[in-house]
Amino acid sequence: MARVFHGFRIDNCHSTPIELAEYLLDEARKINPNLYVIAELFTGSEDTDRVFVQRLGINSLIREAMQAWDSHEMSRLAHRHGGCPIGSLAIDCLGEPGVFTDDEHGGARIDAVVAPLSGSLPHAIFFDCTHDNEVPAQKRTAEDALPNAAIVAMAACASGSNRGYDELYPELLNVVHERRRYAELKDPLGVGLGEAKARLNRLHAEIAQYQEVHVHHETEYVTIHRVHPVTREGVLMVAHCAFRGAPPTSYFESPKLYGTAVAPEFAYRLYREAGCPAPDDGILHGVPSRLERLAAPPIHQHRDDRGMFTELRLPENFGPGSILVVRTKLVDFKPNLDWKIRTCADEATARLTLGALNAVLYRCDAEERDTIGEGVYDVPNLGTLAYCGIQGWYSHLKHIIPNNDLGHPLCGHLRQGYWALDYVANRLHKYCEYYPEIAPLAAWFEERWALVKRVPNFLVPRYFALTMHTAYQALVMRALKLMPGKVVGSSRFTHELALTSVQLLGHVNSAGLRPISESKADCSMSAGLPHFTTHHMRCWGRDVFIALEGLLLATGRFDEARDHIVAFGSTLKHGLIPNLLDSGRFPRYNARDATWFWLQAVQSYCAHAPEGLGFLAVSVPRRFPDGETFVEWDSDEAFSRSSTIAELIHEIMVRHARGISFREWNAGSALDSQMRDEGFDVNIKVDFATNGFVSGGSKWNCGTWMDKMGSSDKAGIRGVPATPRDGADVEIVGLQKSALRWLSALCDDGRFPMADYVEGPDGTRVTYRQWNQLVQDSFEQYFWVPLDSSDDAQYHVNSALVNRRGIYRDTFGSSTEWTDYQFRPNIPIAMTVAPELFDSEHALVCLHKMCAVLAAPLGMRTLDPIDTRYRPYYNNSDDSADARVAQGINYHQGPEWLWLTGYYLRAQLQFMRAAVSGRSSVGAEAERALRTVYHELHANMVNLKHHISNSAYAGLPELTNKDGAHCHDSCETQAWSSGCLLIAVHEMAQLEATVHQVLESHEEARE
Repeated sequence: MARVFHGFRIDNCHSTPIELAEYLLDEARKINPNLYVIAELFTGSEDTDRVFVQRLGINSLIREAMQAWDSHEMSRLAHRHGGCPIGSLAIDCLGEPGVFTDDEHGGARIDAVVAPLSGSLPHAIFFDCTHDNEVPAQKRTAEDALPNAAIVAMAACASGSNRGYDELYPELLNVVHERRRYAELKDPLGVGLGEAKARLNRLHAEIAQYQEVHVHHETEYVTIHRVHPVTREGVLMVAHCAFRGAPPTSYFESPKLYGTAVAPEFAYRLYREAGCPAPDDGILHGVPSRLERLAAPPIHQHRDDRGMFTELRLPENFGPGSILVVRTKLVDFKPNLDWKIRTCADEATARLTLGALNAVLYRCDAEERDTIGEGVYDVPNLGTLAYCGIQGWYSHLKHIIPNNDLGHPLCGHLRQGYWALDYVANRLHKYCEYYPEIAPLAAWFEERWALVKRVPNFLVPRYFALTMHTAYQALVMRALKLMPGKVVGSSRFTHELALTSVQLLGHVNSAGLRPISESKADCSMSAGLPHFTTHHMRCWGRDVFIALEGLLLATGRFDEARDHIVAFGSTLKHGLIPNLLDSGRFPRYNARDATWFWLQAVQSYCAHAPEGLGFLAVSVPRRFPDGETFVEWDSDEAFSRSSTIAELIHEIMVRHARGISFREWNAGSALDSQMRDEGFDVNIKVDFATNGFVSGGSKWNCGTWMDKMGSSDKAGIRGVPATPRDGADVEIVGLQKSALRWLSALCDDGRFPMADYVEGPDGTRVTYRQWNQLVQDSFEQYFWVPLDSSDDAQYHVNSALVNRRGIYRDTFGSSTEWTDYQFRPNIPIAMTVAPELFDSEHALVCLHKMCAVLAAPLGMRTLDPIDTRYRPYYNNSDDSADARVAQGINYHQGPEWLWLTGYYLRAQLQFMRAAVSGRSSVGAEAERALRTVYHELHANMVNLKHHISNSAYAGLPELTNKDGAHCHDSCETQAWSSGCLLIAVHEMAQLEATVHQVLESHEEARE
């Protein structure tokens, strides 16, 4: 059969054992690979239908118009079986440049276009009547054969019919027992509805590419409009159904087709004639009938406040059993509009800088108001967009387009007017004052909006979406081109992470890196959006330098990285880098860790930036010339003295070694309305006699990133830090060790242009190498909590306070000793920057505990769930008297922070890879072990990838509540979250390259 026929029709496919059908069709396709299979499949379940379609390779499912019981159901079937709505969004535009990794050829990376798959129902072949159906004369009326056939012909799918339908057989034939013969028709088109059916069939073939469809039902009328998606030419059909019992006349509201010209094509009405019964002559006869050609429908053009429209009225005598067909064409429409919109976007964006791209793509409400005095767009029934720029619109469009969601509130708003189009263009013109290179893009939008405003309103969503998508793709490609390197270009996930560098680095008038910006385009990094945007709350020391390696160095933004390091370095005071920069006007020094993250950033910059260690000689004007005394930012003394980066580094180390003790400038409620008076006293020291750790703080202030200060009078916690973490903090000790290791090596090589020593409080000299070794020798003794309590005597452990074993302490020497033993996710920071501190076996045990206890779907739990203070839901508006949660005091007592995930993954990679390398020789065993490490780490990325791809802010949040639940008070995109993950992904990509190298070596060895 497969040799003879082009296709098969499977009758009652649902009753055939699927395994048998699968086997037979497989055999048939061996003979005819292009065999077309249609099937009668009535399982009663769409899910089950899909199983048959997928396993058997069914091309079309038989669907039957005669199953409809009224005109409404008839319209539903026509709508369901194919096509997409008129004005549908251009789904084909969603292809994106991507990369395919070919594991079978050494991991070769091949450029490709990655397009999303759009789901659809199984393809239908829609029959006006099958051999199993009762004919219209039986089930409805004979007259309904014509509108029924017209509706099927206008459906955007394959169509089918049965012998005898056009001749109007009066009843269903019994194909098994029927003995009468078919009549020999001398004029087939003159019998029954033959002439009309022929024209309908020709029309069905002609409009095969008219895939946009609108189906409308009104009383007994079904209207179907088919439109070509590019030329916008269309065919509109109105059918007056003739179901049994329907009234002879029904209300029909004349359609108004805006911006559309209409030309009549044909119109018919079918009558059943009274007459004698068919003769009993052994021949099959249809019912007596007459097919009447109707006059062309009245067509009138009018104009209202929405513009020109054509009104289509029904011809006279358009009763049940009638159809009419007209052709439609948009007036003053350019068929090449799709092409026009997609052109020249690359040229319009070719001169944009990353600063300009920040303005074009992003800008949250507060940033926009601070800069150009306008706010974010508010879409009725949707709400405000996340960003004023293109990303704000695209965060919705990227879901609307693939789902063709024309019912979305944004699409409804676009059909109502051009406000959104004008907003997009107008804000770009305003930003030309800051970035003149935006002007070509603004003109590009103006030109396209002028064309879009000429199309009917129902098409505006399509062309708005196409324009915005085209611009967005060009802008993204421009941004990625300006951020070269293997980190940025390795995957879609790294693209998305890298784009947060553009998102979070921009110009705002109230928060630059200096008191007076040298340029209107100067950029500063926001700690997170939408909360940390302007004035003194925008630029945070620890946040910037935790994020810097990922967001600026990995993306090749060395100038911006340098600017931030120098700007914060210029405000060095008391040996500390400020927590809040405030453009250098009134920086605040209430962080013990910001300084060490700054030092780590300097180290990373010297390692990656082209100028390398030459950066150490860069001169930095000092905001506070003597490094101690406050002077006004606009005084003659400010910036009157300079130091090199190397001098700043040495000053930091000297000041910490000698001890730091001061009271914050302007201490009191004007500086911090929550803090108690004692909290303004800052004390930091190093105990060279025991361990060499930097320690400091008190129970009244919080000098690390876990910095939530109590603010509730009702709960009695105003001025009481939730997590003071005074003493020696595990991450600061790790950062300290990293700095000492680096400085020791530089001094040994003669590349550090300062003394190689510091002096302790008693004046004793300690070289960087001695200090480095002291910390190295002390760390495990002071921080490791053994698995077995019998080993406690070998370490500085208070067994009575241990809550969990096989971990590293969070702090050492806290004024509240039991908090030293809390299990928190700060350990991987030290593991990443100073892995040499850790016994590798202990580290793996601790990482295993972190995986089981602290790792969450997106972030890391900030406290062990068995801790009595664990409260995983952060609500800054909580006005209760509960001292554990009031006004968000539990900020770091269980909520899950994402930036720590980056360090956790890097620590896992560091120690798991070392363990594999130490135990496996090159070959199959090493290959399997490395693959296991690689896949385990990537498994941690699944939720992160999903989140950033679906976030309206196109970023990773600051934190989540328990088990990844959304936290309303969190920043929706946070600098350090993306920055830390980007570096982790980069290091995993390096592991992937190692895996492929091992694979190649193994293959060569076997050969």
